Amino acid sequence: MSRINRWVDQTAEFLAHHKGLPILVGVALIALDFLLMLLDRLVPGLPLLGTVAAFNCFLYLGLIVALLGGLIAEVL
Repeated sequence: MSRINRWVDQTAEFLAHHKGLPILVGVALIALDFLLMLLDRLVPGLPLLGTVAAFNCFLYLGLIVALLGGLIAEVL
C-alpha cells in the first residue's frame, strides 16, 4: 500500500474516533484570528501582524477546517 493511502486510512480512523476535533481546531483558529486583530488594534505598526490581521488568514482557515471537518466526521 502506498504511503498516501496509509496516511488517508490513518487520518480517517483518527477522525472516526475524534469527530469533534476538527470543529474545535476551527473554532480555535477563529479565536486566534480575533486575538490577532485585537492585538493589531492595541499595538499598531507591527508589519507582519498587521498583514495577517488585515487578510484574516486564520479566520478563513478556521472556517474551512471546521466546515470540512464537520462534513468528514458526519460521513465517518
